[in-house]
Amino acid sequence: EPYRRQRQMCIRDRPMGEVNYAPLIDDMVWSYSRIKAFEDCPYRWYLKYIKKFHGKDMFFSSYGTFMHKLIELYHKGEKTPRQLVDMYLQDFKTEVVGRAPNRKVFSSYFTGGLQYLKTLQPFPYDVVGVEKKVDFVVNGIPFVGYIDFLGRKDDDLYVVDNKSRILKPRSSRAKPTKADEELDAYLRQLYIYSAAVEEEYGKTPKSLCFNCFRDKLFIIEPFKEQAYAESKEWLAKSIGKIREESDFKPSVEFFKCTHLCEMQDMCEYYELMRKR
Repeated sequence: EPYRRQRQMCIRDRPMGEVNYAPLIDDMVWSYSRIKAFEDCPYRWYLKYIKKFHGKDMFFSSYGTFMHKLIELYHKGEKTPRQLVDMYLQDFKTEVVGRAPNRKVFSSYFTGGLQYLKTLQPFPYDVVGVEKKVDFVVNGIPFVGYIDFLGRKDDDLYVVDNKSRILKPRSSRAKPTKADEELDAYLRQLYIYSAAVEEEYGKTPKSLCFNCFRDKLFIIEPFKEQAYAESKEWLAKSIGKIREESDFKPSVEFFKCTHLCEMQDMCEYYELMRKR
């Protein structure tokens, strides 16, 4: 019922091209997820950040949140792997909500998380921060984020991001593969967080890492100044594009709308797609 009322409000108050949302956008504190939501679907962004509707819990996002919480407890020294396995088995049904695309996907995620926790090992770095909140300014843009793990080794700093998504290590090909491009897209977030690390510690990380826990793959990417500069440029351009937007047209894709978008119960375009 609350979702139905929100959806009715939304249909009555769609974004209009002549409305200037720039003053509201200028007051925002930015995060990577806020920018990524616009890239995925401008209308989703409008519902979430302009209308401020509350979305529903989805399988992939709730799974990631649950695993992040368990991994955090381990690296803070609060739980052993055995205790985390017990928590995982006991709490999975209540913590991971929403429907997986199919049984195969559900089984893959459940089994991957369980096997990772059973063989959990420390990262090869001393702990500096776990789920470390960072409030910082990059190129004049206020930003907030959470670094999953910030580590130190031989006086160098390392940023680690826990990922339920399975990524591939960089190929050695002269022309980047699609997997390389996907890796670079995810690295943008860690390069932006590197600005917070530089602001606090006076130097950038030596490497940016992905802990792809479902397949127990640890990817280490050396920090590159050019990519750092390009990520800052991407950030400024992305916010500029959002600031100039007025129509917030939907980007309708079946899988994304059905399994990733938490705003589907307020979206008339999703309802129309389902009927078709």
